[in-house]
Amino acid sequence: MRYRLAASLYSGVELRSRADALRAPLTAAFGGGVATIRRGDSLGKASVINAVVFDMDGVLCRYRIERRLALLASWRGQSPDAIHAAIWLSGFEDEAERGVVSADEYLMGFGERMCYPLSAAQWVEARRAAIEPDLAVLSLARQLSTDHPVGMFTNNPLLLKRHIAEVFPAVPDIFGTRAVFSAELGRSKPDPEAFRRLAARLGLAPAEILYFDDDVTYVAGAREAGLSAHRVGEAADVRTGLAIHQLERWSRGG
Repeated sequence: MRYRLAASLYSGVELRSRADALRAPLTAAFGGGVATIRRGDSLGKASVINAVVFDMDGVLCRYRIERRLALLASWRGQSPDAIHAAIWLSGFEDEAERGVVSADEYLMGFGERMCYPLSAAQWVEARRAAIEPDLAVLSLARQLSTDHPVGMFTNNPLLLKRHIAEVFPAVPDIFGTRAVFSAELGRSKPDPEAFRRLAARLGLAPAEILYFDDDVTYVAGAREAGLSAHRVGEAADVRTGLAIHQLERWSRGG
């Protein structure tokens, strides 16, 4: 998620209309262990979804970057806009999200660009301040994980991977080792190659992954890579996307 609001590729109404059109002729079968969901395509063939992956900022939580910037600015004694320009508009954060720098190099570079000796504890505190968990989406992901592999894919640096349990404890709790950070893969969204590497990390073909993101460009990149991807803004949109792919049990709230 960027420091702006992306336009919707599919509105909630459009998603729900697709779900309503597809729901009647489709049925999902759940057996023991991992569920396998088939979605018929226009040629009558079936694609198989073997994992559901969620974006973090903007889907699993609301990302309140203004809170983060305000805290960083208060320590440095400069404006939030100046902090944003030094870190985000400079391209530094983008490079970190692609894994160009290590976690320690990132923390050092972050402080240097702020002209302030930022500690790891302070970075964690500011990052945590920006997290506003979406409890409805988290609950849905947790319920889905009981019989289906779930994952997370986020554009974020290695320092967040190191401290994710402190910043957003629900992530390791729900997703475990399937919580994937772009910096690990050497590519970031919306690059289709990032999604192909995500699929390889999960041991799946791209077509086996159902992906939810709030950014229209990231959804487009995921689709180009071969994932089934939907733009979502809230739990109701996630349920609609699940219904499209025959996860009826969870589309109705579990």
